[in-house]
Amino acid sequence: MLVILLVILALMTEPCSNPNIAVILAGGEASRFGGDDKGEILINNKRLIDIILKRLEPQVSGTIISGTHDYGLGLEAVPDSPNAPGGPVGGLYSIWTALKPKDIEGFFTVPVDGPNLPLDLTSRLYDSGSSSIAVDNQGRHPTYGWWRMKDLSQAWEAIDLARSISLNNLADRIDAKDVIWQADDGFMNINRKSDLERLV
Repeated sequence: MLVILLVILALMTEPCSNPNIAVILAGGEASRFGGDDKGEILINNKRLIDIILKRLEPQVSGTIISGTHDYGLGLEAVPDSPNAPGGPVGGLYSIWTALKPKDIEGFFTVPVDGPNLPLDLTSRLYDSGSSSIAVDNQGRHPTYGWWRMKDLSQAWEAIDLARSISLNNLADRIDAKDVIWQADDGFMNINRKSDLERLV
């Protein structure tokens, strides 16, 4: 009996080899929003970054900020590396580089400007056999994705990293699976100040 208890305790305390990690993409320039930091936008007196984190944290075991700072949240922040492609793909490349030494299967991504992210996002996106992205009746939303490390590794080998490519292009290159949501507001983004006015 003592041996069984020791084995159970060892399994409980053993570090997870495949942590459920999410990345908030917050490294954009927000040019359509006047260059303001979207994470600091207030919606009903709450910062957008805090709203997103509250919806995301119950779904994952750890969160990383893809950007230059952590908004005072005590989270790891990973800025884009100098040799990364431009745009959101640069954020994925930089995160992949930072996580490569760790034994993880992949990571989820959400944008910093999506306050309605679904509460079942990670459970529905996860697929051990494929990377995947969210889709609804408005189209594809590749900033909401599950990215397997080995899929990204293969993609970087085939991509000219000196050129900027879109997340949709990257998703196509790695044959990411579409995961369909029926609701039409879960993936709304605050791209312009008019989008914010609809929420406050």
